Formats: sequence, structure tokens, C-alpha cells
Amino acid sequence: MTKVTFYHSAVCPRCALASRSIESLLPAFPEIEIERVEYLTNLERARHDGVRMIPALVGAPGRLVGFYLTRASIGKFFESLSAPETDGGGRSRTP
Repeated sequence: MTKVTFYHSAVCPRCALASRSIESLLPAFPEIEIERVEYLTNLERARHDGVRMIPALVGAPGRLVGFYLTRASIGKFFESLSAPETDGGGRSRTP
């Protein structure tokens, strides 16, 4: 299971759009688990994760932050988290 933290705010219309895109994409990525964190009440945690604006998605090894997160950009981010790791020679490191 891959954990992704979604920083958002109830007063952010761009966050609502990103949330709808996330929900529509999750059935295609069953290995991704979303943790929703209210940005305005968790500023210290957001700073610790390197988040300075919302909406933002944080998952090892990276993050996706932008003024407007499109469904396509969120999908590519999920794909990057779901892709099997390779050893540099194209061979999968995961059993």
C-alpha cells in the first residue's frame, strides 16, 4: 500500500476540484491510500513535508504541488508512485 497525503482546505475551490479528480482516479490505483490533511490546522506538519501551497499531494519519493492540479497531472503522479522499481538495467527490484 502506498500512502499519499493530500493537503487541502475546506475554503479552497482548487482543492475541491483536485479532490474530485483524486476520487475518480483511485479505482484505477487500488494500491494508493489517501490521507486527507486540512492545511490550515496542520501548518507545522505541512511545513515539515515541504508544502507551502495547496492543493498538494505528498508521497514517497516526491510531491505534486500546484495552483491547479489537473486530473492528468494527478494521474501521472499516481503512476510514478505505482511503477515498479528497477535496478537500472530494466529489471524489477520488487519480487
